[in-house]
Amino acid sequence: MTKEKALEIFASKFMGTSDLKIVEAVKPITKVVMLENKDTLFNENEKANYFYYVISGNIKLSKINLDGKEMIIRIVHSNEIFAEAMLYGRNTYPVNSTAINKTYLLAINISGFKELCYTNQEFILKLFVIMSHQLRYFVDRINDLSSSDTTSRLLKYLHKLKEKTGSSTITLPIPKRDLAMLLGAAPETISRIFAKLQNDGFISFNSKEITILKDINEYTN
Repeated sequence: MTKEKALEIFASKFMGTSDLKIVEAVKPITKVVMLENKDTLFNENEKANYFYYVISGNIKLSKINLDGKEMIIRIVHSNEIFAEAMLYGRNTYPVNSTAINKTYLLAINISGFKELCYTNQEFILKLFVIMSHQLRYFVDRINDLSSSDTTSRLLKYLHKLKEKTGSSTITLPIPKRDLAMLLGAAPETISRIFAKLQNDGFISFNSKEITILKDINEYTN
């Protein structure tokens, strides 16, 4: 993917504008990064020089706990940013970042972006909006993990994928093992819930492809 195409996608989908002045302003402080499946973008505590916009593909953000086990913090999808917390004083990445399929990213230099924000109010306003959405995501995640059962968490995840794609047929962006970690459950528990949802006629699935047949918000155990 060319840098020009990446900037066009960033400006139109993320910034919500086709203004060439914005594209030209961002161009000197960005670069395109391509990752294959399982490639590492950065590791925890690595010096942070960039934050990232996902053009296509998916990124897994994770940490290793005291027992040496991986904990998935977030799955980042296309048209989303991550590592933007680096804009607010932290100079090292707090998590590990790995591609979970072929992924194209726009890497945005942090110091260059800060300088640009001083002269472009549209960037600042857009960033505030995105940050409020990001904060809401993590608040919802904490609430889900502390108050919802595993079935409810899985149903909410499927519903969000359906909303994002605009289709009743969705493809899981991550393996079921990783999905189980994201939802705070054992892989066999997730498999049992998928089987029950299919038996109850709410979904049909084949490998990673899932078709939602009924309103999953109406599902009760």
